[in-house]
Amino acid sequence: MSSTRERIGILGGTFDPIHIGHLAAARAAIECAQLDRVLFVPTGQPPHRPVAAASADDRLQMTRLATAGDERFAVSDLELRRPGASFTSDTLRALHELHPQADLFLILGWDAARLFRTWHAPDQVRRLATIVVVARPGSGSPQPADLDAAGLDGGNVIVCVDSTPDVSASAIRRDVMSGRSVDGKVSPAVKQYVTDHGLYAG
Repeated sequence: MSSTRERIGILGGTFDPIHIGHLAAARAAIECAQLDRVLFVPTGQPPHRPVAAASADDRLQMTRLATAGDERFAVSDLELRRPGASFTSDTLRALHELHPQADLFLILGWDAARLFRTWHAPDQVRRLATIVVVARPGSGSPQPADLDAAGLDGGNVIVCVDSTPDVSASAIRRDVMSGRSVDGKVSPAVKQYVTDHGLYAG
């Protein structure tokens, strides 16, 4: 058994619902940053976003269903159990306590990463984790000047240029509300869960 530290990716999100783009971002980060596994962390109350349409429990269950087929994926309910706004710096500190022998890598799509400078305690976040930026469709791959403008200049940043599928949770919610198919956008298990629980139906 190697004595090297485990490399754990952290992928947070509302996951309302979790879709194939989230899973593709996790797999891209595993390859690009040589991660051992990715921990999906559904957000409680994200500071930058409106309240989720689905309940915390529904979002947690969908995340578990979507990630169940890959042994490199795990799910944490850490933020869902914590009251108040979910700040990434608090989450990373808690995860360091839970995994003291691991190095943490925070996985961000470029659409979220370009706002990094506006986050709560961005300097703390960068001390606690290496930032892994995954290219998103339509937002391109960030250049050094883009990273500098976002507060992600210098070391401790890994850029993954493999683009992920052009899928968004808001579009999926609109599809469900309008009765359009979401085949190929979410896993079959998540699609079934949405149907069985009447989520996003308006």
